[in-house]
Amino acid sequence: ACREALGHEGSIGLIAADARVPALATALADAGLAHLEPGTETTRESRLTLVPASLAKGLEYDYVVLDEPAAVVAGEADEPTGLRRLYVALTRAVSGLTVVHADELPGALATV
Repeated sequence: ACREALGHEGSIGLIAADARVPALATALADAGLAHLEPGTETTRESRLTLVPASLAKGLEYDYVVLDEPAAVVAGEADEPTGLRRLYVALTRAVSGLTVVHADELPGALATV
C-alpha cells in the first residue's frame, strides 16, 4: 500500500498503532522503502513518514495509509479513547486515505 501511495503527489503518512511501528519499520526497510520519523521534513526523494498513532494529532499528510485500525483502538486504555485516537488517524489525510487491515475492523468503521 505504501509503494502505491508513493505514486501520489506530496507527503505520505503511514499511521499505525504504536506497538506495530517497529515491525512496520523493519518491513519498510526490507521492501526497500526509506521512511522518515515524525517531525522530519519531507523532500522530493523522501516523502514517506512512519507515524505512531499517539503522535499523529496535529500532523497532516497529502495521502495517508492507515495500518490496522483495530490495533490503533486496542492500543489505548479503553475503547472510547481508542476510537478518538482512530478518528485522529483517519483525519490526517488531505487528499487520500487507504486503510489496510487483516484483522476485523472496529464496529464504528465496519458500518461505514
